[in-house]
Amino acid sequence: MDVPKSALLLHSSIDKDPRGTPRGNSGISISKNWILMHGTALSQIIDKSQAISSFITSIVPGELTIAPMELTNELKFRVYRDPEIDDGSRSDDYSRVQEHLGSVVAAWKCPLLMRTFDGFFETWNFPKSTIKFDRLLRPIYLLVFIADSENGKSTVEIPTIKQALSCLLDQSLRTPIRGSLSEIESTPFGNPVFIGSIARGVISNVVGDEGCVIMTDAYAFPGSEGGPVYVIPPDCKHRIISGMVIAPLSWCREEWVDYTFAANLAPCLLNILQKKDPCCPPIISRQEHEALDRGVVLVRCGINWGTGILVDKDTGTFLTCSHVVAEAPEREISIVMTDQTNSRTWAKLLYRTPENQPYDVAVLRVNPQDIDPSLRPLRLSRVPVVKGEPVVSVGFPFFSSVRPTISSGVISKSMDCALLTTCCAQSGTSGARPARCWE
Repeated sequence: MDVPKSALLLHSSIDKDPRGTPRGNSGISISKNWILMHGTALSQIIDKSQAISSFITSIVPGELTIAPMELTNELKFRVYRDPEIDDGSRSDDYSRVQEHLGSVVAAWKCPLLMRTFDGFFETWNFPKSTIKFDRLLRPIYLLVFIADSENGKSTVEIPTIKQALSCLLDQSLRTPIRGSLSEIESTPFGNPVFIGSIARGVISNVVGDEGCVIMTDAYAFPGSEGGPVYVIPPDCKHRIISGMVIAPLSWCREEWVDYTFAANLAPCLLNILQKKDPCCPPIISRQEHEALDRGVVLVRCGINWGTGILVDKDTGTFLTCSHVVAEAPEREISIVMTDQTNSRTWAKLLYRTPENQPYDVAVLRVNPQDIDPSLRPLRLSRVPVVKGEPVVSVGFPFFSSVRPTISSGVISKSMDCALLTTCCAQSGTSGARPARCWE
């Protein structure tokens, strides 16, 4: 069975000339006849068609809905796919790209994504937030059918649609593990010239209702919405589809976010197919990646939060950034172990760098008996760090109620007093643990 690959979809009303500015979206090619794409593919046309708007608005969350026959022409898309060469590789020759004509035959509104964006991401901003239908389209999946040229069949029924979705589910990774290598395949800017472009990073976190949203530091551009997200196992012999890009750009607390957000396909497909997933062991071991954050804690002081690292378990000593605890001693400092219990203990400020100094360090101490037994102290490297060396950071840039977020990168510059890296860093990452791959 072929691994699902990316496709480009342009609405039939958009100019075909790739030298222009086509505003297409990526999609997931499930098979010869089936393409799955994200609801944002309709963002350019939904406000121009009352019929399409009514159709999307009428979808009941969690119910697979057949598109009305009268919308067939309005929901037609040109589908572009990059064929594989005989040896299984992909071609960089634009002239080899195949074009087909398909139409949206079904859609559904995922309740998991609805609850997650209404909860976890309620205060976030996304690039299409000025479009009044953006909130409506964010949890929408669209299924495109490409009719066989031999028989011209264009009508499909629910059982056939569910069979196509089950095929995708069978190939989807059930439990993406933080720190696993990830790859996005998409068409940046929706231009056919860039079809099949890839970006690589790691699975940074899995959040939301039933873990329905994946964060990755693999970089995606506008037009990548709907593109597949893969996990690459340690043997690197194949890739496993895991998600679908839903937001390549976003802002949190008026700060641009470097992470790409994707729908986790497995729970979303299980929900619409009304299936219970059998207990399957993870394909990738958790042990190696969970070791990355075993010395990392959440530090809170007043309205601020950041990341702390355990440096000495016997004395209960932690390091964080001075600005994270700027409100101390007027405000108490708490250390939160983000395990299943989210246990909390109070910390004493031993030292922090004075203001306007080149360093930004604070030393905290807690009662050693209050430290989570699973935490391990940070092991400081005695080997000089080299420019270009791969590293990861582990911290809490956005969420204080889930496990730490992981970002990968390289050492851009190594100085006596500081390290410059390409790891994603947002507010809340302050004090995060940098680690060599893998320390």
